[in-house]
Amino acid sequence: MKKTITLILAFLLLCFGLSACTDLKDNNDDNDGGNENSSPTTAANILVAYFSCTGNTENIAKMIARETGGALHEIQPQIPYTEADLDYYSGGRADREQADPAARPAIANSVENMPDYDVIFLGYPIWHVQAPKIIYTFLESYDFAGKTIVPFCTSGSSGVGSSADNLRPLAQNADWKNGTRFSSKTTESEIKAFVEQLNLDLKTDTNMLKIAVGNTTLTASLADNASAAALFEALKKSPVTIEMQDYGNFEKVGALGFSLPRSDEYFTTEAGDLILYQGNQFVIYYDTNSWNFTRLGKIENITASELRSILGSGNATVTLSV
Repeated sequence: MKKTITLILAFLLLCFGLSACTDLKDNNDDNDGGNENSSPTTAANILVAYFSCTGNTENIAKMIARETGGALHEIQPQIPYTEADLDYYSGGRADREQADPAARPAIANSVENMPDYDVIFLGYPIWHVQAPKIIYTFLESYDFAGKTIVPFCTSGSSGVGSSADNLRPLAQNADWKNGTRFSSKTTESEIKAFVEQLNLDLKTDTNMLKIAVGNTTLTASLADNASAAALFEALKKSPVTIEMQDYGNFEKVGALGFSLPRSDEYFTTEAGDLILYQGNQFVIYYDTNSWNFTRLGKIENITASELRSILGSGNATVTLSV
């Protein structure tokens, strides 16, 4: 495969208005959470909702989403928190909100298709040994009757304590699991064990593919074409392990061991794209490349830097399963 460098010679931008956007992001350059309207485009019934101001809770949420195939939803405050707001014991905004039982900070975005989700992982940092009051706002914004809620929190030292118990009255008709606290050093294997011990009755999705790399399992949505359908049918019979080599510092490529129908088209890849090359080569892109490919799917809930780190700099052994 050849790396194609595309030179864009002309660019026309028409703008008939002025819009302003204030964007609160955690300390994470590759933050891809916070869709305004989350919908179940990955696993059929799982939502991973989280509020994060330092990136720790966001990182845990992303690992849970990768393990479960759930859709990510970042709970974004209508008025973003500043460093001064988060300066504890200074009388700042966070201090005042946590001390006020009636405080309900407004949320800027929403979950459009909440009724479609059966399992809600709900993540938050510990503020003054409790969940931030914006989590209370979130729980009071939807009907969680009949849903399973799995609370999780992050903190440097405090445990989950009574934070999860104090949230239960806000969604009394939900099935609440015990709260779990994670540190910033939590690993993918620890998240995998956490999810497995929940014994959740999760729906299966015939449009999903699992990619195991070492101790990490990535989840991908399959493309809607004959090639992806044929791959899914092959993997229903047994998982396939592929020895992949790094090529061009933008992809991992390896032989599937069998051929799939091709539906090549010229396009530019993105990190996370799964590609069929020449009918029998499976490719994972962690950077861009333009060529004639067949789309097989896309890895969900991961950034380019995260994917590059998981795949490593050299060869990689991956196992595909459904």
